[in-house]
Amino acid sequence: MTSTAQPLPSTPIEPRMRELMGGVAILRLLVILWAVVVVTVDARSEVLTRPAPAVGLLAVVTAWSALGALGTVYRPSTMTSGPVLVADVALAAAVAAADWYVYAGGHPQSFGSAWPATSVMLVAVIAGWRWGLGAGVMVATASILAAGVAERIGGRGLALTGNLVLLATTGAVGGWVSARLMAAEFEVAAARERERFARTLHDGVLQTLAVIQRRSTDRDLIEMARDQEAELRAFIGSGPRKRGDLVSELRALAARAERIHRIPVEVVVVEVADLSPSSTEALVGAAQEAVSNAARHGSPTQVTICVDRANDGGGIHLTVIDDGCGFDQAETAEGTGIGRSIRGRMSEVGGRAEVRSVPGRGTEVALWMP
Repeated sequence: MTSTAQPLPSTPIEPRMRELMGGVAILRLLVILWAVVVVTVDARSEVLTRPAPAVGLLAVVTAWSALGALGTVYRPSTMTSGPVLVADVALAAAVAAADWYVYAGGHPQSFGSAWPATSVMLVAVIAGWRWGLGAGVMVATASILAAGVAERIGGRGLALTGNLVLLATTGAVGGWVSARLMAAEFEVAAARERERFARTLHDGVLQTLAVIQRRSTDRDLIEMARDQEAELRAFIGSGPRKRGDLVSELRALAARAERIHRIPVEVVVVEVADLSPSSTEALVGAAQEAVSNAARHGSPTQVTICVDRANDGGGIHLTVIDDGCGFDQAETAEGTGIGRSIRGRMSEVGGRAEVRSVPGRGTEVALWMP
């Protein structure tokens, strides 16, 4: 399982998570109905030796489940808060432990039925598989400790261990499946947005660039329009998408920048590690934005792109250095180019970026890719 534990989310709640929470709420209400039937039958047959505590705890569980269902509809952010989830798991542990208190002897159905498992599932859906696994272990441990206090473990060791494995697996698998469903939902939404964006570009920007190439007599402008059209078509999937290795991509970037901005751009390669296509694309895109920013705002006479292995030897360290006018980082807010096109690109693939600049001494953009 490669999914990582998710932080407890805050508003707004993702629609897919809200649906999953609603499914768990419906399931636990159905489980409550069956638990009521079991308690009623066992009380009449006198298998249930302590009916009053059993009914009282079942009433609390029913009220809590009803409030949870209402909260999922009207206040989902409250239902995903840490205190609420802790209380939910604590109540599930109490229900699991109560099985050894309200019944004195053998009984075919456990008290509360599968309600403790729904609590584990809820935690897994909201917080991820690691939290779900932990919740399952906690609930099962409460049952084992209660059995030990009641001195009724006896030959039930295998059954108790099986219950622990079942609850832990429920939490782990439930969290993993939930994460995959939400990731798939995000990918579908991103694909739809990309398609809509592609239509907008095709009907507007690409047509404008084509007109510029046909009607302009300025060779520099024509070359710039041709480069932009090629990049946009590759981005939206209507042009060639094959990419080269990092070094060749950076050298092509440097050649385009020299042609467009009329400044020398040097690529210095010390040592290069293997990167995935997505990491290469992000690194090249961030470097291109750094070069463009330098040309537009710094008035440099030279830009240098240097590539080397990271200090730990497990990734890439790329720097874009210009000898332009620089800027005061304390007084100048980062724009969209740095925040989104550089930092955003790098963070999406697990990298990071750092910008250093001093007025009159140029700017350095440092990129790290694991």
